[in-house]
Amino acid sequence: MILKSKVVFLLIFLFLIPVCYAGVGHMPLLAVSQTKDGYEGSPAHLYLEIKPGTGRVFIETYPLTKLDTQISTRFAREIACKYVNADCDNYDFFYTIRAESSIIGGPSAGSAISALTIAMLDNLNIDEHITITGTINSGGIVGPVGGLKEKIDAASEIEIKKVLIPAGTRFSKEKNNKTIDLVEYGNEKNIIVVEVSDIDDILYELTGKIKEKVNESPETSHEYSNIMKILGERLCNKSHELKKEFENLKKRELDENLIKIEESANNLTKKGESAFNENTFYSAASFCFGANTKYKQLIFLIQDMKKKDVADEIKLVREEIKDFDSRLPFKYETITDLQTYAIVKERLIEAEYYLELSEEHLGKGEMNKSIGSLAYAIERFYSAKAWSEFFSNEGKKFDFNKEVLRSSCMTKIFEAEERYQYVILFFPNVLADTKKEIDLAYSDMENEDYDLCLFKASKAKAESDIILSTLGVEEEHVDDLLDKKLEIVGRNIVETTKKGLFPIIGYSYYEYAKSLKDDDKYSALLYAEYALELSNLDIYFDNNKKTFIPYIDKRFFSALVLGIFIGLLSGLLLFRRKREQGLFIKINR
Repeated sequence: MILKSKVVFLLIFLFLIPVCYAGVGHMPLLAVSQTKDGYEGSPAHLYLEIKPGTGRVFIETYPLTKLDTQISTRFAREIACKYVNADCDNYDFFYTIRAESSIIGGPSAGSAISALTIAMLDNLNIDEHITITGTINSGGIVGPVGGLKEKIDAASEIEIKKVLIPAGTRFSKEKNNKTIDLVEYGNEKNIIVVEVSDIDDILYELTGKIKEKVNESPETSHEYSNIMKILGERLCNKSHELKKEFENLKKRELDENLIKIEESANNLTKKGESAFNENTFYSAASFCFGANTKYKQLIFLIQDMKKKDVADEIKLVREEIKDFDSRLPFKYETITDLQTYAIVKERLIEAEYYLELSEEHLGKGEMNKSIGSLAYAIERFYSAKAWSEFFSNEGKKFDFNKEVLRSSCMTKIFEAEERYQYVILFFPNVLADTKKEIDLAYSDMENEDYDLCLFKASKAKAESDIILSTLGVEEEHVDDLLDKKLEIVGRNIVETTKKGLFPIIGYSYYEYAKSLKDDDKYSALLYAEYALELSNLDIYFDNNKKTFIPYIDKRFFSALVLGIFIGLLSGLLLFRRKREQGLFIKINR
């Protein structure tokens, strides 16, 4: 009898084995190691185990990485949970990265981490002969990373048949200024190299799962169009008023410096009119704002303002800003109002900064510089008042309590910091202004201005990402990169809008990027990156999620069914044996 009990226990144990191991997933990684001769590719492995818990995320790396990967791992997990709309708060996620040598960490494994997490949450099998390298950004967009050629080298040394790389990074520039096509380079090493834009592309390549792409163009809400049209009208009408005022004051021949300022103002006015006629109202407002600062500067210069006049004007504008700021709403419930508050406050702060700059130049006797800064401050304040028209728009409501805002602020700062550290690893002397923006975001966090912190950190992250986006991209391929970026942003905005959230800043920057495309493609790329970051802010706030179903790998399914059958059969035999024994005892009594 004891022997039979042990057999039953063993059978039950065998039945449980598939369940115990069902929560572990794996996929190969490609990393970069730093050697005395530079950077070289290195194979690695990513493992994930999901257990009941409280939503915590753990990451271990063997050996230790040069950069922390904790923030990018948490963000990648959040992207995955949002993608499948799963409630992950009752489970802990244990990620392990194992490599043969010390590798550079940071955000470069973000897309792989999201992909593996989604596969486990959705019970999808991953083809382990395929791997991906790339960051993961808001909206599930794959972002660029360095060392792609070296990673393809590493893939050729192990059993990898296909490498997925971020869209727009196919052409890489070497140190000798030679450009290589990574797709052709991969072919030479019997590796298929495929560009991917987002999580949908990744999952199709890794698992065969197809999600239909959104092919619609972004459309503005009627309310947004009306308000932005009013904003554009106000700023562009002011351009004509200031131009007329300047021309009425112009009594003498202008010097060379004033002629250049006037030409610039006139050119910006024409661009504003053209944009307005094409119904791209944010672009019209931006061009006309630039024109207004130039015309206001010309008016002040031609009026021959004295030191006291400038000081009095600074004092007056400062008082008006203070009064306007005190009347701003401090409570909001929609993403639109959150973004409106951030962009209005940013303009007020910028106006105050230029007033201080004007005072500084005035103290040094630099009248022209003082007047230029004063003119900018006045027009920045005017644009802040125009943007305030977007307050109290309808939309999906969120609970923007202080703790939620603080958490989103911190997450975004850490993402920006991580991207910044990753960039300066390859380019130590760039992004000085981005570092200042991150420092300002930290200051906002300390001052509990979490909405401003979120806005500044988003822009700082985008500035780092744009460096990575253009890394090694030849001039002739920049247009292709920009087209791809705009396509991704447009699709993202459509999907966000369908959720009842209209990203006013994201859409505005998207529109502006398109208007800059022909004349200034690098600025267009930057604004496209801004648009990408600011069109998915809802990911940082709570949303309705479905209950998470623990992962069961399909490879264990047959064993699971067999285990259940054996368990039930063993239980039935044991019950029958016990009943027969009981009956035998009764008979012999």
